[in-house]
Amino acid sequence: MIAVGWPAQAQTPETEFRVNPYLQNPSTDSMTITWFTNTAEPAELTVRGPGLRGGATYTTTPTHEAALDYTEAELSQQIDGLEQGSWLREGVNYKHMVEVTGLQAGKRYNYQVRAGAARFNAHFTTAPSTARWGNIRFVALADSETEPLGRVLRREWAPGALDETGAQRPSADEGSVWDEAFGTTVLSQVRTLRYILTEDEGYRRNLEVIESRKPDFVAMPGDLVQGGGYQPGWDEFFRHNAGELASGLSHRPLIPAIGNWENFGALNGGYGTPDDRSPVVQARAKYHVYFDSPDNGTEAHRDNYHRIDYGPITLITLDSSNGEPDDAPGNYPDAEKATGQEYRGPGTDTQNNYTREQYEAAGGTDLADFNPGSPQWNWAEEQLADARSKGQIIFVQFHHAPFSSGEHGLPMYHEFTSGQGGTPMRQYHPMFEEYGVTVVLSGHSEMFERSYVNEGDGPGVHYYDVGVAGDGLRGERRDGPSLNDPLLKYNPYSQWTADQDEPEQWELIDGTLQLVDGGKHYGHLEVNVKNLRDGARVTLTPVYVFPVLDQDYELVRTERRVYDDEVVLELDTDGVVRSAAG
Repeated sequence: MIAVGWPAQAQTPETEFRVNPYLQNPSTDSMTITWFTNTAEPAELTVRGPGLRGGATYTTTPTHEAALDYTEAELSQQIDGLEQGSWLREGVNYKHMVEVTGLQAGKRYNYQVRAGAARFNAHFTTAPSTARWGNIRFVALADSETEPLGRVLRREWAPGALDETGAQRPSADEGSVWDEAFGTTVLSQVRTLRYILTEDEGYRRNLEVIESRKPDFVAMPGDLVQGGGYQPGWDEFFRHNAGELASGLSHRPLIPAIGNWENFGALNGGYGTPDDRSPVVQARAKYHVYFDSPDNGTEAHRDNYHRIDYGPITLITLDSSNGEPDDAPGNYPDAEKATGQEYRGPGTDTQNNYTREQYEAAGGTDLADFNPGSPQWNWAEEQLADARSKGQIIFVQFHHAPFSSGEHGLPMYHEFTSGQGGTPMRQYHPMFEEYGVTVVLSGHSEMFERSYVNEGDGPGVHYYDVGVAGDGLRGERRDGPSLNDPLLKYNPYSQWTADQDEPEQWELIDGTLQLVDGGKHYGHLEVNVKNLRDGARVTLTPVYVFPVLDQDYELVRTERRVYDDEVVLELDTDGVVRSAAG
C-alpha cells in the first residue's frame, strides 16, 4: 500500500475529516460514533443530552489504518471524463471510534467532534424501549456500488414492460436524440438506452429522498462499493453518506451487510488468482476497518454477521459470501446442466470466485460458511429463537437474494448461471418461517422485486431484492442470451417486479417523447412500523426516484414516487404476522 504524500511546503498538515462522524450499533442506551482524520492528532467527542449532566467527553487515540492506503494502481488510474487523481484524498486514514454509553431510550443527543481546528456538529436519537414506542421508520437499499467512474457513467437501462396505451421508448439508434443526450449501448445483443442520471447523481438523489423522510436507521444488504478492495470506491461511499456531498449517516445509524463486491479487489486484482487470493483478503479487511458490529460469539467472524435490536425490531444480518462445500459451474458438464425453469435444489455456494482453502492460503482468517451446522447457521437460529421468545418484530438481511427473477437468481448447475446465484440461501426459509420472520432484505440482482414464500402452516415470509440504490438497472432474466428472448420466469414465488409490473408510460409532449410514469429507477424500500394496542402494523413501501425532463432532455428535477405494490402486515403482540393486505 502507498500513502499519498503531502506537498513539500506542508510541514505539519492541519487535521481534517477524511470521513465525517457516522453512527453504528444503535441501542436504547448506547451508540457507536466513528470518524477518520488525516493526522494522528487525538480528537475530542462531547455528547450532551438526557442523563449526561454537563455532557460526556471522550478523547480518542486514533489508529493509522494502513489497509486504507492507496495502491500504486489507484494513484495512477485514469478515468475518462475526470481529471486524473481529482477523486483522490491527501494524507492517510486515522480511525477514531467511541462507544457512547449511559444514554436513555428514545432520546435525542447533540454531539460535537473537535479534531485540531476542525469541528463537526450533529445529533442522533437512541432506539426506543420495547415498552414505550410509537412509530419507527427505516429504509433498505443495496447495490450502491460507489466508485469515481460513477460521476460520469450512465448505466444501461434494460427495457421492461411498456404501457399498452402509450408510446414506444425513444429510439436507441446511434445518433438518435436520446443517444446524443444520454447515450446508448449494446446490452445482451440489443442496442438499448442508457439511463438519464449518472450512477453518482442517481445515488445522490436517492439519498436526498431518504433524508427528506428522516428514517431512524438505514439497512444496506451489501454491495456498498464497486470493489471492497478499491479505496476510491470507499471514498465515494462516504463522500455521499458522511462527507462533502451529504452526511446523513452522521444523524442516523447504518446497519450494513457484506456483499460480493465487498469481497472484490476491483482495480487491485479483482478476485485474484487461484494461487493468490490476497485481493479478496484485502477487500474484506477494508470492510472490517470501516464497520464494527456487535459480538457474535466467534471473534474471527466479527462484523460478518450480527444482531441489532432497535426497540421492538430485531434486525439479523448474515454474510452470504461463502458456502461450503465450494462449488462452481465447471463442476457440471454442459450436457447435465439444468435448463429453463428446472430446479434441483438450492446448492451450497453463492460464488465460484474463490475457495476457503485459497482464501486462507492468502492469509485470510474471517471467512464464514453459511450452510447448516456452521457457526453462522447455529448463531442465526439461536438469535431467531431468542428474538421470537421476546416478542420482537424480526427482519433479516443478507446480500444474495434467495428468490430472484434476475441475473443472479439461478443455481450453480443451471446453464445460464452467473456463478453467483443466491439460491443456497433458500435453506434458511424453513427457519425463517418457524421463527416468524416478517421480511427478508437482499440485493445482488440489481432490480426491485418482491417474493412471497409460504411452505408451512404459518403466514409465510416476504422477500425483497432492493438492489436499486445507485448502480445497475437490470430487468428480469431472459431465457436466452438476447433481450429479445422470452422471460425465463425462474422464480415461482415472485409477486412483483418494477421491471414487469410497473410499465413505462411514454407520451409525445410538445414533439418530444417523455416518460411520464413507471419503469425501473433508483429507489429503496421504506419500512414503517406502527405500535397498535393489540400488536403492530408494518407497511412496506417501494419508493422510486423519478427524473423529470424538459423538451430538450435537460433534467428539471427528481420526484419521490411510490410503486403500486405497497404491502401492509398486521402483527400480533408476539411479533408474528397475522394478516396481510396489498
